[in-house]
Amino acid sequence: MHGRLKVRTTAEQQEIKRKERAEKVKKFQAGLHRVFQKRDAGELDAEALQITAQLLAGNPDVSTLWNYRRAVLQHYIDTKSEDEVQAACVEELDFLESCLRVNPKSYGVWHHRAWTLSGAPRPDWTRELQLCDKFLEYDERNFHCWDHRRFVVKCSGVSAEAELEFTDTKISTNFSNYSSWYYRSKLLPIVHPATDGSGRVAEAELLKEFQLVQNAFFTDPNDQSAWFYHRWLLGKGEQRLALDCIHISRDPCRASVRLTKPVKLGHDHVSLSISVDGKPVEDCRWKNATRGSDYGMLWTYDVPRGTLTERGEHVITAELSSGDNDDDDKRLSLSCTLPADRGECKMAMRTSFCRSRMTAAKTETLTDELESCKQLDELEPNNKWALLTIVLLMRALDPLGREAETLDYLSQLSEVDPYRGNYYRDLGSKFIMENVLEQQQHLEDKVALKDKGLTALYYTEYLATVSELNLASNKLTNVSQCCHLQCVTKLILDDNELESCVGLGQLPLLVELSLQNNKLSTVDAVAPLSTCPRLERLDLRGNPMASDCAVVESVRAALPQVRELLLV
Repeated sequence: MHGRLKVRTTAEQQEIKRKERAEKVKKFQAGLHRVFQKRDAGELDAEALQITAQLLAGNPDVSTLWNYRRAVLQHYIDTKSEDEVQAACVEELDFLESCLRVNPKSYGVWHHRAWTLSGAPRPDWTRELQLCDKFLEYDERNFHCWDHRRFVVKCSGVSAEAELEFTDTKISTNFSNYSSWYYRSKLLPIVHPATDGSGRVAEAELLKEFQLVQNAFFTDPNDQSAWFYHRWLLGKGEQRLALDCIHISRDPCRASVRLTKPVKLGHDHVSLSISVDGKPVEDCRWKNATRGSDYGMLWTYDVPRGTLTERGEHVITAELSSGDNDDDDKRLSLSCTLPADRGECKMAMRTSFCRSRMTAAKTETLTDELESCKQLDELEPNNKWALLTIVLLMRALDPLGREAETLDYLSQLSEVDPYRGNYYRDLGSKFIMENVLEQQQHLEDKVALKDKGLTALYYTEYLATVSELNLASNKLTNVSQCCHLQCVTKLILDDNELESCVGLGQLPLLVELSLQNNKLSTVDAVAPLSTCPRLERLDLRGNPMASDCAVVESVRAALPQVRELLLV
């Protein structure tokens, strides 16, 4: 027994650790109490820095302590000489570096470090960049450090070209460095901007990037970083804000304007106005067709009675004002004769779905990319990233000609990645709608989207001037996007999977609605239709509610404006 080392039991070890933690908490609380006393007394002295340093060294995530510490340092900066302030800032940066060793992803430490550098008379930006490099070697995905690096680059004047070379180094070291790919996507449009002002990358450099990213996902097909970057490369760039379509009707006396992208009127200096025969319509109170959202593409305005005569020709002008548009983009005029019965005029500038022509070089590059991804799919069967990229490449090359093949790949994706099956099915619906709009640059009054396999509705803003729409025999479970159908008078939604009519109650001209063979079972399911003032004919045959007499009577009471209610 003598000379043997006594090994503590687990219970004894736990008790010792508990006492140690309790002692640390006691000291921390005492220090915190002392800090609050000094702060409340307005004491901005060296003792405050010493106490907060002791507390933050063990727990650098207490924002209150950093706030108090900044107040003390700011007082020091305001009252001391430049050399004294410089020495204090250097000492503070050394302390912060020790805190980062405790927690390299502390919001408070990185924020305080940027603040200290901003207040230092002679900040050492070169050393700061070296510090960022050191922490990124330790954790290449530390987004706090990446954000701090961008701050340092901006303040020190490091060129975007140099930073692009830095991302080259990080990516060549590890293709899985998502933060480097992201940073690269921000730098490329600056270093190699496209000449058309689209905000995209020059085509020559873009083609080089495809080769780089292809090497990455062939090296590790299951890493998502390169695949996300590849998807960004295939993007279309930001749509310019402009007027796309205006529509005006006499009954109801309403103007509708569609823009090329969602905006919030009155925000960021964006405003919309109309004039009739050169006379501005005063006090335009626009309503977003997408209720419950501040942003929208389709805006409507109830024109005051008497603005339009019963017969005669009117020149209607819509004007969009914003901080980033040229005059040619923000004015759209149209002239038409409004008949006395149901006068309406419309003019569409179908800019959003006109595909830009690809050069031979880009077409060849994307074709090679597609073949490479198909080869990868053969080598790595059922790789969801490869399958999804194949879909996106086919969309970029020939969306209409490859529609069937694209939908087949999306069906395969739903089986390979069942947890995201609904996403892939909805993506297929989005592609189908895009193709319809691409083929019909000028939509007719009647549009048929029957039996398309749609699981969701997209781009309904572009159907805003359609009067009759057939969406029968699809797989729709939600029609909230139908709120944009401001001119529809007849809507067919037979043989879908609807359980509610939410979205249909915002259609001011709807007269006839067919909902045969859906899953509507309660009065609440059709209650939104009570706000359709012109609804006269409603077909509910084949729904569960049609067999319940009590529900039927409640429906009649809830929708008194409906003259013809079909249930059997």
